Amino acid sequence: MSCRSGLRVRCEKGINTNVKEACLDFAEWLRLNMEFPIRVVVYIKKNYQIKTIDGKEWVSATFFAPYDKRVEPYIRVATGDYEELVEERGTENAIYAILNSMAHELVHYRQWLDDRELDEGEAEIEGSKLVDNYYEGSVFFEEVVQQKKVWTITNDEWVATANNDEGETLMPFWSAKARAEQIIKLVPAYHKFRVQEITLDDFLNIWINGLKKDNRLVGINWCGKRLIGHEMDPNEIFERIHEQIKSVNELG
Repeated sequence: MSCRSGLRVRCEKGINTNVKEACLDFAEWLRLNMEFPIRVVVYIKKNYQIKTIDGKEWVSATFFAPYDKRVEPYIRVATGDYEELVEERGTENAIYAILNSMAHELVHYRQWLDDRELDEGEAEIEGSKLVDNYYEGSVFFEEVVQQKKVWTITNDEWVATANNDEGETLMPFWSAKARAEQIIKLVPAYHKFRVQEITLDDFLNIWINGLKKDNRLVGINWCGKRLIGHEMDPNEIFERIHEQIKSVNELG
């Protein structure tokens, strides 16, 4: 029997609209940035807490890891304390906490796929990284500093641009050649474009200055047909890259 693949999210009736939309948006991004060779369903629950599979404790989220990989796993995430979290931390931090629980269990899903022990420490660290990348595009800065390269897409006349909902012009860049190539394949408007490699020094010292002069924003690591990703001011990009360089240098 062949397994189904993919990520699905099922929201219980009565889930707060903000929570539902946030989880569905996160799932859409995850499908473009993670592989789900065996289908996993995430159930978003109204409960304050969820009892573990063995029934021994109450937790905020749990992952069912079947011994037989012909059986699909699933994740349950409790969101009943959302309103309380909003009062304590604010809406953005409350949503972050729920997405972090979801990401934590998805790290367990990856561990299960790899036949590894479900390590809570790794899930806490990698889950937070996953949500940070969703919110801030942190992987972009880590990868461009590590590789000392950036990629964009161009045809024989100009570099690709796009407009956001406010009518501002963005120029896209990626931290991996394969990411840029995937956009060329997926987006009809870019089928005749090709990938252009840029050294990190040139990006920081030439391209960023040009983007500031032309009053353009930067799109980073766009993915999928809808070009899901982040948009930032060139100054912020410049500062974040230098912060990452400093961090790498301090670590030796």
